[in-house]
Formats: sequence, structure tokens, C-alpha cells
Amino acid sequence: MWYAIQTLTGKEERAIKEIEKMVDRRVYEKCFLLKREAVWRIQGTCKIHIEPLFPGYIFVRTQNPGEFCRQLKAVPEYTRILGKEESGFYPVSEDEELFLKRLLNKDTEDTVRLSPAIVDEDGTITGCGKPLKPYLEYMIKKRIRLRYVIIRVHLFGRDREILLGIKLEGD
Repeated sequence: MWYAIQTLTGKEERAIKEIEKMVDRRVYEKCFLLKREAVWRIQGTCKIHIEPLFPGYIFVRTQNPGEFCRQLKAVPEYTRILGKEESGFYPVSEDEELFLKRLLNKDTEDTVRLSPAIVDEDGTITGCGKPLKPYLEYMIKKRIRLRYVIIRVHLFGRDREILLGIKLEGD
């Protein structure tokens, strides 16, 4: 099962390295950061870069969250597994995990790629590909010139806004 771990924004990679160094590898399968491709416009040119999909959160796949959390307390970097200690830890639900895997498009990938999009002269998205296509109805904002849309979904116990990059023909 996947579990979300809260850490300091901007320190996600460092927290992963500390976990890999301090927590017994037999307690977890994988510790990872979900990322997304994004577009920066620099002097009219689109440049693709990678940034965290959920700043301040990393993920762990483990079958033993209690032991993982116990060992996580030894990690000097601020980390906190989401949930309440007295009632157990909340895994990322199956629906949430499926949603995240669909965004990633592959089980082995950890980066959400840009969605190809077709936009008419009015700025309306008339067609798009994965990963945005199944979630177009959840779109709450679009910035075509800046090459992103924002969708709102329920994740980790609350509504969250997720920024997804788009790629237009000719980019």
C-alpha cells in the first residue's frame, strides 16, 4: 500500500535520502517523490522542467506502516506519515492510488508528463491526450499561454488542486 509522508517543502529529495539511509529496507518497498513536467516560458520559448507534483509530500510503499513509522521517527529530517497514531495510519486509498497511477500513465514511472492539447482561437481546449483527458471535467482553471490547467480532485482526505502541464501543437 502507498502512504503519504509530509515533509518540508523543497526538502523532499533530502528526506527520501535520509529515509533510505536510516530506515531498514526490509520495512518498505519504495520511497519516492511524485513529479510533473511543467513549462516555463522564457523569452517566448517554452522550456520543460520537472517539479514536485505535491510539494511537501513524499510517498512510501510498505506493507508494515507501524514499523515504518516507528523507524521514521529516527530520521532527522522533518517527516510525518499522514494519519492518527492511535487509530493506525491511513493508506492512500485504492481509488486515490489508481488516480495517481493513471496520471503517471505507467506503474514504474514517477513523473506526470505534459498532456498534448488542441485549443481553438477562443482558448477552449477542444481535445487533449493523457494524462489530462479523463479529468477534463474536473478542470477549474486554465492558463493556455502559460501551458497549464488546474483540476480539483479529492485526495488524502480533502479537495486538492493539481496543476497539470499541457503541450500545444508546435511547442
